[in-house]
Amino acid sequence: MHQNLSLEKKHQIVIEKHGSNFCAAPFNSLHEGPDGLVSTCCKTRAAIGNSKDNTFEEMYNSEHVKSVRKAFLLNQKHPQCLGCWELEKGTDKAANNRMFSNSSGFETIDELVSNTEPDGTLKLHKPEWLDLLWTNKCNFACLGCSPELSTTIAKNYKKSYSILNNINYPDISDNDLQWKNNNRSKIDYILKHSDTIKMIHLNGGEPFLSEDIFELLDVLLKNNLQKKIKIWSHTNGSITKSYKGIDIVNDYLVHWGNNASITISNDGNGLRGEYIRFGYRDKKWLEAYGKIKEAKIDLNIQTCLNVFNGIAIEEIAQWYLDNCTVNDKIPQGTLTIWSNPSTSIKLYNFHGETRDRALSALKNLKLSNQHPIGWSRFLDKHQDWLRTDQIRNIYDIKNWLLGIQSFDQERGTNFDQTFPELKSFKSYVETLT
Repeated sequence: MHQNLSLEKKHQIVIEKHGSNFCAAPFNSLHEGPDGLVSTCCKTRAAIGNSKDNTFEEMYNSEHVKSVRKAFLLNQKHPQCLGCWELEKGTDKAANNRMFSNSSGFETIDELVSNTEPDGTLKLHKPEWLDLLWTNKCNFACLGCSPELSTTIAKNYKKSYSILNNINYPDISDNDLQWKNNNRSKIDYILKHSDTIKMIHLNGGEPFLSEDIFELLDVLLKNNLQKKIKIWSHTNGSITKSYKGIDIVNDYLVHWGNNASITISNDGNGLRGEYIRFGYRDKKWLEAYGKIKEAKIDLNIQTCLNVFNGIAIEEIAQWYLDNCTVNDKIPQGTLTIWSNPSTSIKLYNFHGETRDRALSALKNLKLSNQHPIGWSRFLDKHQDWLRTDQIRNIYDIKNWLLGIQSFDQERGTNFDQTFPELKSFKSYVETLT
């Protein structure tokens, strides 16, 4: 019966039991991020340890993570979770990460909470959900990303990203452009806890450029875990064959069948898509989409609303319907947001006309229902979030303008030609600088 409950319903049941601010992430999951830094989830960089120095079991009861669990037991908002609290501000909806954590831990969270001391010490170790990064190796330079998650950015465009994000990314040698997390510790941990682990998120960089991921997949296959442990990966849609010519779809993913899930990113087609996700090409992306779809592997298109595509979102949705509908089945999709201050759709709040056009586009999508399956649950939430008046830092929008000027110079792109719909917005921003 529980399998038929929606994510929203499972989340609602969890927070009714454990408090409106509750999140299961620090009880049953972990995120290993850049250069071995481990946190409770991908929305925070507050470290519970580093996989270079500690085992995952040791980190599970570090002082920091105990403080997070203690806060949730008291129905308090822990400061490390500011990213989710900001997304929830002005809406009655939970942030996607918190909803997913609570729904994925739905069946065991009561047991884990009952085995947690008042100070946050967790006496029962039952990891269910692992979000793991292997390397920052990536062939794209997406505007919502950074040098620590893309070797292409680190090598070629660090200056422009420093301007856009107002972060002075340090100079590093060519030998240090790429970091790599230890694979053996992951494999040992997964095999040790294979009885409770339900899902592994293969994250990146571009995950399918990492040879270590294939080593893990080989180990899972050798131990006949492909039907027990689900794999989920985000990909930019440019890779279907990788290390040593391995065919990702036909040599690996088919063994998982519907126990594999692929999220393929796309924030716009044509020149718009190539500008936002530098390296993207329609033809290659559609080739990857079609190949995964043909193999009958669960496939989801993730689109991130941002300052570049917010008022063109109806056109983007229609492109998916025109190009990704197979046998009259509309594609599955999620509509999330970029939260970086200088790429966020929240920048539209500086210019009422542009914000109203974005709100109108989201409203029209809901009324017309001409969008990927799955977008419906996001449309109201994003309208509420965009309507919420927040004091924006004037430097965020100045950094955005200076950033796109630098990108156009470094990459040879042309913002004005690519985004004519944002002409009035950009002109207004120029008056502020």
